Amino acid sequence: MRIFLCICLVLSLFVFYGDATQSLLERVAPPSDLPISSVAAATAASPNPSPTNNAPAPPAPAGVPAPIGASVPAPIVGTGTVSAVNTAPTFLASANASQTNATQSAAPNNLNPFEGKPTSASYSNDIPPAYLTWKKPIPNQTFPPLYKIGVSNITFEWTVDPQILKVQPVNITVALANPQKQTFTAAIVPGTATSAHWDLARLPPGQPLMVGYYTVWVYDQRGPKAFPSPGWLMPDARLVVAMYSTEAYVARTDSMFCPTCYLGSAYSLRESFSSLSIGLAVAIMTSAVLIYSI
Repeated sequence: MRIFLCICLVLSLFVFYGDATQSLLERVAPPSDLPISSVAAATAASPNPSPTNNAPAPPAPAGVPAPIGASVPAPIVGTGTVSAVNTAPTFLASANASQTNATQSAAPNNLNPFEGKPTSASYSNDIPPAYLTWKKPIPNQTFPPLYKIGVSNITFEWTVDPQILKVQPVNITVALANPQKQTFTAAIVPGTATSAHWDLARLPPGQPLMVGYYTVWVYDQRGPKAFPSPGWLMPDARLVVAMYSTEAYVARTDSMFCPTCYLGSAYSLRESFSSLSIGLAVAIMTSAVLIYSI
């Protein structure tokens, strides 16, 4: 019973304390339901409002940009009127800044790795020479590209790493060497070229091509045996192409060619086998008689 009375007393004290606290807060806090018009009227009734350093500057006329650092007055809510703010200068400044950033971030569209470089320069040895990369035809040592002599038109296309190539060639020579080390110049193009063409139907009369494998050489004005130099184009000889030719059929007329010589070979073999059989039987019978007489 005593425990029950104690619990009831504690609950009564808790409720009384909560009511007293709420009453105290209502007395101290200002009323929150005061209308905005009353506040505005009280402000207007003040005879000499004291100026403050945080007072907003008067709005600029329409069409004139606000000075940098000036605060823009915010619209007053509850007075029935909203002051217009000119935001055109801010928009133009943002547009100009975006256009400037886009111009600075745009990368140059330069697809030729040979252009825009000096034709002669010297660099340190930590820069490697620029090696050629074939785009057409693709080097294949197992099955080299095949071209027909007198008919085909070969197109050579290549590229190079623009970050490694530092010197632009004066000219580029494309030459082919046959197994006998005889060299045929296919084309001499400018130093900025990335392709060359060789028409096998328009070869010089005094330089016929032989059937076989040809090594394609590509080098600059220094020649095919140029020493590797930093930033310069390295002579390339990795591409191998095969040349072939076709000829009309010619029938053989020599005495060593006889298509009908073996048509009766089966009949000749039968006649020869009968004679051999008779001779073998006589030899066996004679050997048997001699062995029996002993």
